[in-house]
Amino acid sequence: MDTFLQDIRYAARRLIQAPGFTAVAVLTLTLGIGPTTAIFSVIDMLMLRPLPYPEADRIVTLWENRANAPAARDEVAPGNFLDWRERATAFSAIAAADPYAYSLITPDGTPETVFSTQVTEGFFDILGLEAHRGRLFTAEHHRPKSGRVAVITYGLWQRRFGGAANIIGSTISLDGQPFLVLGILPPDFELGMLTDVPAERSVWVARQEEGWERRERTSGWWNVIARLKPGVTLEQARADVNRVAASIAMELPATNATTGVTIEPLQSHLISRARAPLLVLLSAVGLVLLIACANVANLLLARGTEREREFAVRAALGAERSRLTRQLLTESVLLGLLGAVGGALFAFWGVDLIKALAPGDVPRIHAVRVDARVLVFALVTSFVTAVVFGLAPISQSWRTDVQRGLKNVRGVHDPARLRLRAGLIISEIALALTLLIGAGLLLRSFAAILAVDPGFRKEGIVVLQVFAWDRRDSSSQRVRFFEETERRIEALPGVTSVGAVMNGPFTASDIGIRRRLTIEGRESAQSDEMQIFVNHTTPGYFKALGIPVIQGRAFDASDRAATAPVAVINHAARQLYWRGDDPVGKRIRLAEGTMQYGKMQYEIVGVVGDTRLRNLEEQTRPQVYLAQRQTGWGAMTYYVRTTADLSTTLDLAKREVWAVDPLQDFYQTSTLETLMSSTLAPRRFSMLLLGSFAVIALLLAAVGIYGVISFVVKRRTHEMGIRLALGAAPRNVVQLVVTGGLRLATVGVVLGLVGALIASRALASMLFNIGAWDVATFALAGAILLLVALIASYLPARRASRVDPMVALRTE
Repeated sequence: MDTFLQDIRYAARRLIQAPGFTAVAVLTLTLGIGPTTAIFSVIDMLMLRPLPYPEADRIVTLWENRANAPAARDEVAPGNFLDWRERATAFSAIAAADPYAYSLITPDGTPETVFSTQVTEGFFDILGLEAHRGRLFTAEHHRPKSGRVAVITYGLWQRRFGGAANIIGSTISLDGQPFLVLGILPPDFELGMLTDVPAERSVWVARQEEGWERRERTSGWWNVIARLKPGVTLEQARADVNRVAASIAMELPATNATTGVTIEPLQSHLISRARAPLLVLLSAVGLVLLIACANVANLLLARGTEREREFAVRAALGAERSRLTRQLLTESVLLGLLGAVGGALFAFWGVDLIKALAPGDVPRIHAVRVDARVLVFALVTSFVTAVVFGLAPISQSWRTDVQRGLKNVRGVHDPARLRLRAGLIISEIALALTLLIGAGLLLRSFAAILAVDPGFRKEGIVVLQVFAWDRRDSSSQRVRFFEETERRIEALPGVTSVGAVMNGPFTASDIGIRRRLTIEGRESAQSDEMQIFVNHTTPGYFKALGIPVIQGRAFDASDRAATAPVAVINHAARQLYWRGDDPVGKRIRLAEGTMQYGKMQYEIVGVVGDTRLRNLEEQTRPQVYLAQRQTGWGAMTYYVRTTADLSTTLDLAKREVWAVDPLQDFYQTSTLETLMSSTLAPRRFSMLLLGSFAVIALLLAAVGIYGVISFVVKRRTHEMGIRLALGAAPRNVVQLVVTGGLRLATVGVVLGLVGALIASRALASMLFNIGAWDVATFALAGAILLLVALIASYLPARRASRVDPMVALRTE
C-alpha cells in the first residue's frame, strides 16, 4: 500500500512539474471522454433503460401495413382494431389511442387548444399505470352514455390549475362540454402519442364507441398497444395477428385484401427513428476517443524519450521492469482520472446541448441526465482509456538501452519508436477522415433535401389550424364559418390571398383519408388497389400557396352544395391512373366509408401540381381535392400569404377568427417556413453533432501531426544544422520536413478512405438522394485532411529552416 501511495505521489509530482504537457493531455482526454459520456447518457436513457412501466418488455405496438400504401407501417383503422381486439389470443389486453384536440376555456374566457388522446378500455391497464392522485378509467367509463370523464397530466394540473387538490371530482370545459376529472397522471408520464407528432398530450379521455367505428377500415388514425400474455413470445404474437388479418382479408376483400399487421415492442417503436442516428453518433464519439488516446500516447512517447536518462538510471540502480511499468501505468491512470473529471464536466454541458438540439418527438429526451450510472461509465472509460494510451510508453520503457540512456544519447533514429509514433499518427488521420466523410455525407444529404421543390412557395405564409366540427353541427354552418373568416382575413393589410385545406403542407399529422377510386367507364377493369387520398379545400388555397393549375381550373365561388359535385386531382394521380389520358371532364366515385361524399359522383374539373405534405423526403401521393363548400368539412388549416410582418399578420388573423367565433381555438399557429424547418430537425440534429465530432477529430489529428513533426524536428536539430552548414537552402529543409508529414498523412488518408467505404454503409438509411460512396464527398474530405496535414507540418518545418547552424551544431 505504501508503495502504491508512493507511486501516486511521484506521478502527481511529475505531472505538476510539466504543466504544459499535463494541460494538453487532460484537454485532449476531455475532448474524447466528454462527448462519449454525453452520448452514452442519451443512449442509456433511450435504449438501455426499460420504460417506466411494469414488465415493459411485454408491451407492444400494432400497426397496419398495406401493399399499396406509401409507408410500410401505418396507423390502424377503427374497424380493424375492433376485430383484432376480439379475435387475437396472444394478448392479455389490447387498446387504442385516438389523437385529438380540445378547446379548453381559460379563466379569462380565451380558448386554448389542449392536445389530447381518447383511449379505449384497458389502455392504462396495459401500461400498468397508477394515478398520481385520484383514479384512472375503469371499464364502466367506456360504456356508451356513461358520462364524459378525463384524466389530466401533472404538467397541465400545475400550469393551468395551480396544483389545486380540488380539481379531482370537478369538471372542466372541453369543446364546450363538461368533463369530470377523475385523476392526475404521474409526473414522469411521457408517453405522449405513439405517432411522430411532437406534442404533449395533456388530457386523456375515456372513449365510448359511437357505432360507426366498425365500418371504417380504409383510413387509419388510431394507435394501438397491447400486453403479451405471460409466456407468449413476440414471434407467437406475430403469427397470431397475421392469422387474424388473413381471416379478415377473406371476409372483407374490398377493404382488407392487402392489409397486414406489424407488431413491435413499444420501446423499440418509440426510439425507432432515433436508433440509427444514436448508434452512428456513438460510433463517432468512439472514434474521437480513439484519436484522443492516440494523441495522448504520442505525447507520452515524446515525454518518455525525454525521460530515457531517468529510466536508465533507475534500471541501473536495480529497478525491475515491473516497477517501471507500474509507475508509468500509475501516471497514465492519473491522467485518465483527470480526463474523466474534465469529461464529466463536459458531459453536463453536452447533455444540455443535446437536449436543446434534439427533435421534439424523441421520447424521454428531457429525462436524460448525467447521473451516478453515467459517471461510473465515464470512470470506467477513463480507466480503459488510460490503459490503452499507456501501453505505448510502457512498451518503450521496456526497450530502454541503459548504456545509451546514461550517456543521454537521444535515439531519434530508433526504427521501432519511429514506426510506433508514425502508426499512431496514421491511425488518427484514418479515423478523422472516416468521421469527416460521414459528416460530409450528412451535410450533402441535408443540402439535397433543401433543394427539393415542395410544389409551393413557402415564403410569406402564416398558418392557422382549426377544428370547426363540434361548434357547428351542419355543413352549411361550417361553410359559412370558413367563408366569413377567409373574407375577413383577406381584408387584412398586406394579405394577398388566403385559402384553407384539410391536409396541408407540414401540418398533416397522418397520411390522410384514403379511399378506393372508381373511374366511370372503367369499372370492370379496375381493382381494389386503386387508392387515392382525399383532401378538401376552399377556392383560394391553390393561389395562396402558389400551386400551379396544370390543366382545367381550380375551385371557384360557384362550386357550392347546390351545384354538381366537382373534384381536382394532382399530377401524381393523373400519371398513375390516367396514364396520358385527359382526366378533365371524367367522372369518379370514391368508395363509401363513413363520410357522405362516398355516395357521390364527382366530375374532374382540373389538375394541379404535386405538393409534399409531411416532409420534403416523402414521395408525392395521388390526391383528389374536393370543394369544402360542397362537403362542409370542418377540420381545416388556413394558409395566408402576406407581404406584411408575419407575426403581426398571424395575430391579426387570429383576431378575425375570434371576431366570428370568440370561442374558436387553434390547433396550431405558425409560419410555413417554421413548420418546414421543424421537419428537418432530426437530420439537422445528426448533422450538427456528427459535424462537431468530425471537427474535434480534425483538430486532434492536426495537433497530433504538429506534435510529432515538432518533436522530430527538435530531435533532428543537429542534423538540420549540418545540412544548413553544408549549404542546404532553407526551402530544402522545409521540403524535407513537410514531405515526411505528408507521407504519413497520405497513408492515413488511404486507410481512412477504405475505412469510410465500410463505415458509410451504416449511414445509408440516413442519406437522401446521394449514395453512401459519394465520390465528391470522399475526395473533398481527403483533400481537407491533406491540407490540414500540410499546414501542421509546415509550421515546425518553417521553424527548422530558420535554425542557426552554429547553435544547431552544438546541440547533442
